[in-house]
Amino acid sequence: MQNARLSPSLTRLTRVAVAMVVALVGFGVSAKAGIKSQRQLNAIISNTPAPHLVAEGEQLKQAEKMAAQIKNAFTLWGVGQSMEPLYAPNTAVVVAPIQYDSIKKGMTVVYMKHNGRRVAHSVIGETRDGYLVQGVNNDEADAEVVNESNLIGVIVQAYASTDTTFRSGLTQQLAKQGGASATGKSST
Repeated sequence: MQNARLSPSLTRLTRVAVAMVVALVGFGVSAKAGIKSQRQLNAIISNTPAPHLVAEGEQLKQAEKMAAQIKNAFTLWGVGQSMEPLYAPNTAVVVAPIQYDSIKKGMTVVYMKHNGRRVAHSVIGETRDGYLVQGVNNDEADAEVVNESNLIGVIVQAYASTDTTFRSGLTQQLAKQGGASATGKSST
């Protein structure tokens, strides 16, 4: 998810994506996501906030309202499909500062790439050079790691005008397995 520009209406694309996800759910929810490990998906669902559903056009307004209540938090407008279907394009997110040592697997962090673009991807591992991150819809981890010098913050809230079938289906599947509640928060 990158904050480059305001994305056009995705009504038709959303319907196609939902139809594809619904078809894939029958074959196992993790089949759609680029991240194949059920453990990684569980960590992401447990440590990345589910979007609050709001009326179309209210996403950024609600995010800004929440960001104003959190010290040094700010909002970003998500474009791109790397976090689909966890976060659909046009999801507004609230990003708050986080201590580097407080990052956990599954959190969705925002970092600055070497080219100056901000990217929001989920933590899937750690190396001695930093945290490995990946968009849930990407086949591979990012080429760059997140370290203390490029970390911007962590997503603490999200606002979307529609939920994705994938997110709600995966959350329900994990809740049945005892890994997460229906809200996407860890049950432990």
